[in-house]
Amino acid sequence: MKKIIYILVFLFSMTTAFSQNKLINAKYFLQQEEFVKAKELIDAAVVDSMFYDLPATWYIKGHIYKGLFKENESDDLNSPSRVTAINDFKKCIELEPEGQYAESAKKGISYLATTIYNQAASIFNEKTYSTAISAYEFHKEVMRYAYPETDFLDKDIMFKLRMASIYNILAEKDTLNAKVHIEAAEEVYKEVLLLDSNNRSANYNLGIIYYNQGVDIVNNMDYNLDLMELTIIQDEIIVLFRKSLPYMKKAYDLNPTRKETLIGLQGIYFSLNDMPKSELFKKELEMLEGSGKPTQDEEIDEEVQDK
Repeated sequence: MKKIIYILVFLFSMTTAFSQNKLINAKYFLQQEEFVKAKELIDAAVVDSMFYDLPATWYIKGHIYKGLFKENESDDLNSPSRVTAINDFKKCIELEPEGQYAESAKKGISYLATTIYNQAASIFNEKTYSTAISAYEFHKEVMRYAYPETDFLDKDIMFKLRMASIYNILAEKDTLNAKVHIEAAEEVYKEVLLLDSNNRSANYNLGIIYYNQGVDIVNNMDYNLDLMELTIIQDEIIVLFRKSLPYMKKAYDLNPTRKETLIGLQGIYFSLNDMPKSELFKKELEMLEGSGKPTQDEEIDEEVQDK
């Protein structure tokens, strides 16, 4: 009887030691950057009741899958290993929010969130912009889990300006739907100004949208129209230039050495029959061009070009 008990105790101790070795060996292979071997061991450990509720188990698993992502899936926006690693780090934090692994797990989540952001930025173009926006929103969701106080204002503005720029590109390529794309860009610039009323690019480009619309009407006017019809069209042009004016003035206040803004203001005041102000901006433009100083233009990919 005693012999049987000794055998059972021995078998139990061997089973426990083997189980413990799964986690220890998984950590060892992680440190050696042998992620495939480490994965096999940690996957076995997490279904073992001995380890399931240990923060260390999920912390190690998170780093193993993070390593698999870096090694094999770093270019895959939908990387399953990255998603697994994020969820593993979350599980570690949930089990022990103030534990020894929590802060390091948050840093792991932050790193993975940053890789999502970088990929979103790299594919933000007129063909894949919807995917990029979804990825950016996922980036924010993941980052907020680790660091809820994260301020995304600058990134939000940058992404919105890029989106507006894409709408402008689409308007040039898809002329049949140009009006729809321009209206979409207009709304995005307004969203930017709600976040930052002093944003130079949004003020300038919103002003240019209305300015260009007025110029388009002028360029396509049929001067054989009767006086009544001509008056209606001229009133429409004046409305657009007046709509453009506050944004162009703001853009000028924020950046008085921008050549395109000076041209726009000169043209707007001329069209509004305010000749003194039109001459004022004309002289400023001449002085700027005569000085030889470079104008402080905004980034090209964030703008509508004036006509």
